[in-house]
Amino acid sequence: MRLLNDLEIKKLILIALTIQLATLGLVGLASLGFDIPILRQIVGFIFLTFVPGILILRILKIHNISAAESLVYSVGLSLAFIMFAGVFANFVLPLVGISQPISALPITVTLVVLTLILCAAAYERDRDFSATARDCRGTPVPRNDREKSRFLSPPYLLLILLPLLAILGALLASYNQSNILLIIFILAVAAVIGLVAFGKFIPEKAYPLVIVMIAIALLYQTTLASPFLAGYDIQAENHFVNFVAQSSYWDWNIPGNVNTALSLVMLCPIYSVILNMDVVWVFKIIYPALFCLVPLALFHIYHEQIGSKRAFFSAFFFISIPVFFTMMPDANRQMVAELFFALVILLMIDRKLTLVQRTTLTIIFTISIIVSHYAVGYIFTAFLLVGWFILALIRSRPGRSLWQWLTHKFGGLPQSLISDRAFSAKTMAVIIGIYLVFMLGWYGAIAGGTALNSIRNIGQGQYSLLSTELYLLAEPTPTEPTPTSAFVDPTTRERLVLTALGLDFFEVSAQGKGFRIFQIITQLFIVVGFMRLILRPRGFKFRAEYIALTMVCAMALFACIVIPKLSGILEIERFYHITTLLLSPLCILGGEAIWQGLSRLFKSSSSLPKDEEKLPEKARLSDMSSGRNNLGYFKFLALAVLIPYFLFNTGFIFEITRSERYNVVDTPSSTALSRHRLDMKVSNYRENAAWEWLPGIVDDKTPIYGDAYAKLSRGVSLYGRVQRFPLDAEKMPENTYIYLKTWNLEKNEAPFMVTHGEHIWFEHISFDALPELSRLIDSKNLIYNNGGAQILAP
Repeated sequence: MRLLNDLEIKKLILIALTIQLATLGLVGLASLGFDIPILRQIVGFIFLTFVPGILILRILKIHNISAAESLVYSVGLSLAFIMFAGVFANFVLPLVGISQPISALPITVTLVVLTLILCAAAYERDRDFSATARDCRGTPVPRNDREKSRFLSPPYLLLILLPLLAILGALLASYNQSNILLIIFILAVAAVIGLVAFGKFIPEKAYPLVIVMIAIALLYQTTLASPFLAGYDIQAENHFVNFVAQSSYWDWNIPGNVNTALSLVMLCPIYSVILNMDVVWVFKIIYPALFCLVPLALFHIYHEQIGSKRAFFSAFFFISIPVFFTMMPDANRQMVAELFFALVILLMIDRKLTLVQRTTLTIIFTISIIVSHYAVGYIFTAFLLVGWFILALIRSRPGRSLWQWLTHKFGGLPQSLISDRAFSAKTMAVIIGIYLVFMLGWYGAIAGGTALNSIRNIGQGQYSLLSTELYLLAEPTPTEPTPTSAFVDPTTRERLVLTALGLDFFEVSAQGKGFRIFQIITQLFIVVGFMRLILRPRGFKFRAEYIALTMVCAMALFACIVIPKLSGILEIERFYHITTLLLSPLCILGGEAIWQGLSRLFKSSSSLPKDEEKLPEKARLSDMSSGRNNLGYFKFLALAVLIPYFLFNTGFIFEITRSERYNVVDTPSSTALSRHRLDMKVSNYRENAAWEWLPGIVDDKTPIYGDAYAKLSRGVSLYGRVQRFPLDAEKMPENTYIYLKTWNLEKNEAPFMVTHGEHIWFEHISFDALPELSRLIDSKNLIYNNGGAQILAP
């Protein structure tokens, strides 16, 4: 099947022009009052998400790459194009009298004109391309005419049903309070993983599709669990995006880190106005569709180095970690930033593209990280600088000699690990220099420099903490008791750090203990896998760049454990999620190393048959890399580790056991599965109706109070106005509005956010146990009541 970036240039230009004119026509008709739903959303999505990126690939003369690479590169380039085209329109169109540049018709015309320029450039640059399939070095590639028909085979059709089952299950849970379809969906995913482990029904060529379908299904299960936005970060995102969408203009001077993220303030409003979709549904539908490409890119990265089956289980491990499908839908700007992050990793391990192609794409994607999410931008800065230093070290003569000495008992270093380079030192210096200059300029100029102030404050806080610790060590006070050092005080780390270390094992429920066992197993696998990567790199095709970045990941996680309060800066679960972009294969390889060691210890034939012992070392390493002799391990890995881990993380175990310990760090729970019986971080229709009614009544000065979850469902106009009930109600002013949810009314209790150092959890407390708060509630006047929510006024 020929990809679009391999079509004859005239055919591609014709397709691109057709889509552009169709988009422009549909938007134009809508402006005249003749909107055509569904068709406009489909055509507009294709235009925005694929057309610019495909044309840029043709301008760079990138051909005959895999379907996965073509897809992720074209989408990444399209998103970068839209963000910067939006900035161009935002600043240039007002100069010619268009005061609302991000409205439907002006931004559509701007994008069409700029895309026409791309068409002309693509034709001029690539008109000599031959339609004969060739790789990037010009070598002919045989064409497979069976590619089209295999997508209609039963395995592919079954996989496509997974997102449909998740969507229907989420809608059923939202409207009918029944989670039966979602439970079936989770079991279906577990069954698919088992089929892959046993090599049944699912062909190897379908592995990328399996990963994408499971990823998008898990994301939609979360985002569609409620028709309203749920989460904390997404409320700020919604506020800034709606400001742009309503004013049709991006005010880059408004202070706030979120306002620096073009992945929100440009990407979301442009998708919203061209597709004629409410911002809420862009968050719920479009962003998950983009984010599901991250595990696809990771699968390709892993596949290039460790083979298809290991790559499949590595990618599945990445998406089975709860942050992927529970917390990431609450951080849409991070979704886009991680896509660019994954693309940069892919370019670093790529050896098919030319140096100019790789460098150009890397610069585009690294700059796109900066404008997508400031926190990921800073993390990526550390990855670039420290990773470059480690890479230079291991490629130096002393570093190479030391590494050779460490690995000589296991066959030494493969020559390709040192000699095969994606980027030279000069090229990396140019990339890093451009990145740092753009980062400092962007974060310093946009939104009043709040992003630079944030990292400055973090640095000052860490410096002050370490200075205090050093002072206490150097100048002890004999007359006063020595305070507990922050380095040994467990409250200076997030609670999940203690969970990762197993320090709270005996404090949790039976289900919590079960979850911790599998969590510790996967972490043990990663540690062993890291040792295997460093000490025994032969037998695989790991790139030196990849190894350097995994070392940075290991150092970052170690720092989160050792350095007080560092884990709370980004949240340790998100930090762990980002590091698993690179560490996921180590979980699979570490488990395999343990399996092989135990097999040899007990003289088992599961992993190393006796016939294999007669093979020469080179042949044995080749078999190890391909995974031909590890079918027993893959069965064990899926059935005994990954599937149970997945069932815990999706909240399946939590729901089946009817647990109610979701407010503390015990067992992972799911809003989609359990919101029908528990008070979770999502609002219902009556609660949302109360929020929509309130802005027309409350004045701008009177404060509004609600429980810890009330802040998750406030309207755009009430952003920053709603405050949580304090445990000490005497701190609440008498002159205040009070918002009560369904759970507050039915159970006479509310969730309160409790903090102890870096430990944060939610705890439901009865109003009867808080007499001052009960008195304040009783003293108010009821001004709104719809049976599921109440508003009390002074």
